[in-house]
Amino acid sequence: MTHRERHTQETEKKQMRARKLLRANLRKYPWVIILATPKKSRKWIAFALLFIVALISLLVVFELTGILKTSPTPEIIVVDTVSLNMIKPKETASLYNVVESLYEDDSGGVSVNFTIFTYNYMENWPYAGDSLSLSAYCTANTSLGFIYSVNINSSLIDNDSSVLWMQDWDYLAQAENLNVWRWDSGATTNDPQIMTKGINQPNATFLRVAGFWFFHDKEASHSVTITLETTIFNGRGYIKTVMPIRLEVLAS
Repeated sequence: MTHRERHTQETEKKQMRARKLLRANLRKYPWVIILATPKKSRKWIAFALLFIVALISLLVVFELTGILKTSPTPEIIVVDTVSLNMIKPKETASLYNVVESLYEDDSGGVSVNFTIFTYNYMENWPYAGDSLSLSAYCTANTSLGFIYSVNINSSLIDNDSSVLWMQDWDYLAQAENLNVWRWDSGATTNDPQIMTKGINQPNATFLRVAGFWFFHDKEASHSVTITLETTIFNGRGYIKTVMPIRLEVLAS
């Protein structure tokens, strides 16, 4: 074997050992690829790796802070039902009442207020029978997160009455920092009648609606449960407050 052949053989062995060592190091230390790359390309590879790491970090932070608009799976908090009983008048009369439900968390970072007003009992409405005018006020605040959604559900106990929320009453229907995306014309048992979502992750919202509770049987008693459901990100996770108010009009 000539000197040149021996030199070529030794060079190939050295290159083979170098490749094995590089593969072993890449398995342990992937960033070594930067050092094994020509200088002109190293900065681009390093920039790409830093970009990927930064992007993953941002996604993790956004998910933890609730900035990403994923469908939340909230902790359900059911507030005790508040009830109001009224005696049905025999003619048109005032039935003014105020009934309120309030939720506040232990730290004071979240508060939700749900208030229903009843006004006048009206006799013999054309095609509707007797009715009671009412309105609902819903206020939510959080100092550590944002309001995700505010929904109102009307659940009728009997089939002889119906609830109608008036969407076209601009002077009574009001939504602040909320986008109303569903508004049913009449009540359906256990089905949300009014559904809204917060605009730009607000820390305070207000919803006001007004309408009528129609009674189709003068001699019967009637009952409806109106429930406010508010989903909030409180800085740690999502919670959903469920606040039912039950109204009863009893036959005299």
